[in-house]
Amino acid sequence: MKPDLIIFDMDDTLLTSQNRVSQKTKDYLLKVQQLGYKLTLASGRPTEGMMAVAKELKLDQYGSYIMSYNGGQIIDVANQSIIAKQSVSKENFDRIVDFCRQHNMLVLTYYEGRIVCEGTHHYMGVESELTGMPMIQVDDIKAYVQTDVPKVMAVDDEDKIASMYASEAQQFTDELAITISKPFFLEFMCKGVSKGTAIRRLAEQRGMSVKNMIAFGDSANDFDMIETVGTGIAMGNAREDLKEKADLVTKSHDEEGIPFILTQLLGVEL
Repeated sequence: MKPDLIIFDMDDTLLTSQNRVSQKTKDYLLKVQQLGYKLTLASGRPTEGMMAVAKELKLDQYGSYIMSYNGGQIIDVANQSIIAKQSVSKENFDRIVDFCRQHNMLVLTYYEGRIVCEGTHHYMGVESELTGMPMIQVDDIKAYVQTDVPKVMAVDDEDKIASMYASEAQQFTDELAITISKPFFLEFMCKGVSKGTAIRRLAEQRGMSVKNMIAFGDSANDFDMIETVGTGIAMGNAREDLKEKADLVTKSHDEEGIPFILTQLLGVEL
């Protein structure tokens, strides 16, 4: 049976270490769309940081979707309309900023098409490099941003982010969803937001079955997505605990892992 949807995380899954879609993977995904398969991108990235890749893969021409901010927004790529949206309230945003200040972590969010950050860190430019969005640094991000926001991120070294996630950040779980994307990004979203939740919502709205979907991922924010769909696939470079949860493990993002396994599952060769 043809899957209702094939879903891809972006960083370290669809994209190589050079932050691009390889030519072979691109050619393969264009071919399967021509044969009627529908693709979707699901990422912690902001919408603006996903659209270029979505259009490179011609998702706008094949009636496809993107799930940005870890599922906080679902976008129809053809007209860039928002199908569903959940935000972090200004009150919770201020609480997260205070938490980051207390623990000396850089904090950033997305506002008026830009990344806005407070503080400094040697990883502070990574999100801008990955997404292609401009970044500005402000002295008081709480004063600068006066609205609800789609997502908030704390940025710090890997060990500290892991420690914060396991301990102090758990104080927010009654009101917020928390995950790790890159090992140096601790992400805060509206309660209930996740890639898996977004997939279920899209399936309900579009009359699809989550059990007839395939999803690819590599990181902590891909756990519930991998568990939600019928066939969850971990990349060869994925976390070991994600590989254990996945139905299948393919080659790495730098070894054409996506076309390698889809050729077997779909019976479509390039």
